[in-house]
Amino acid sequence: MVQVKERLFQEVKAKFESLNTDLTKMEYLESALRGSDVNMDVKKFALGTLAFLYEKKLMFDKAAKAMAGKAGYDITFREKIESYLKAAEYYAKAGNILGADDAFARASREGNPDQQIKIALAKKNTYFTVANDLERRMRMTNAVKFYEHLLGMKLDELEKTMIKNKLSEYYKRIGKFADAKSVELR
Repeated sequence: MVQVKERLFQEVKAKFESLNTDLTKMEYLESALRGSDVNMDVKKFALGTLAFLYEKKLMFDKAAKAMAGKAGYDITFREKIESYLKAAEYYAKAGNILGADDAFARASREGNPDQQIKIALAKKNTYFTVANDLERRMRMTNAVKFYEHLLGMKLDELEKTMIKNKLSEYYKRIGKFADAKSVELR
């Protein structure tokens, strides 16, 4: 564990920039967050930077938790919404649909009616993107979770038909004919 003597934002940022590797930077920021007398700007910087570093290392669950934590220190509604949306994206990439739904719900609570419509669209697009990426990487079992979740959301008929066809085809491929039939009947 790294001893963090710096308490002011400028000191922490200067020390952070002097470090060489991503792992030492992550360890330093994690230690800085453990300090009891660290101010809000330092925590906000540390959590936002940690989320970026975790994303680089494909540690999406940790990135999501850091970004959701950062939202607690954001001042404006716009910043909070952006942080929660980014956290939801990280949760989705980690395969955590419940965490993503929670982050989207938190973002929606912070927004006005116009922003809530945009957040709902962002949710749908995020799930489609993650499902397509999983499908492209031949991780259909994980993609199915997102497609099944999407079916429960508000979609237009074309999108529903496309998802039903994908699910039906996948279920037939692995021998789940009853599931394929139930998807076709929805």
